[in-house]
Amino acid sequence: MYNYNKYIGNDYFRNTTPNNMMNNQPNLYTPEEGYDRGNLFANLYVGYKNYQPTKLQAKNEKEALFLELSRYAFAAHELNLYLDLHPEDTTMLTLFNDYRMKTNQLMMEYENKYGPLTVSSDEMSSSFLWEKDAWPWEGGSKK
Repeated sequence: MYNYNKYIGNDYFRNTTPNNMMNNQPNLYTPEEGYDRGNLFANLYVGYKNYQPTKLQAKNEKEALFLELSRYAFAAHELNLYLDLHPEDTTMLTLFNDYRMKTNQLMMEYENKYGPLTVSSDEMSSSFLWEKDAWPWEGGSKK
């Protein structure tokens, strides 16, 4: 369900930066590539001189899960912005919903294992857990 490989055959994902959209469809990077570059849309990405984006590497399982969650959340947000201007694009709407559902699934998995990510999380219902442990971006534990 959350597999962007089904879009590859339709030229939605590319490792290059084409000048124009093909068939009025944007050329998209994968969530990983887009997150690394800061732009999901390959046809809009313009690199700076010969700069090569850094490949982010997680150091442990917790960081890996948070990184994957961040990538899918970024991709869903980018498609949300695109759909604001192109609400009739059902292909991108389908992909947006796939990314949105994957983001929600990863968020639930992360919060079940490591605690809340936001103050609106269901994991917050018992107490303010940030007092007990560090937030993911603080790196480490308060214990």
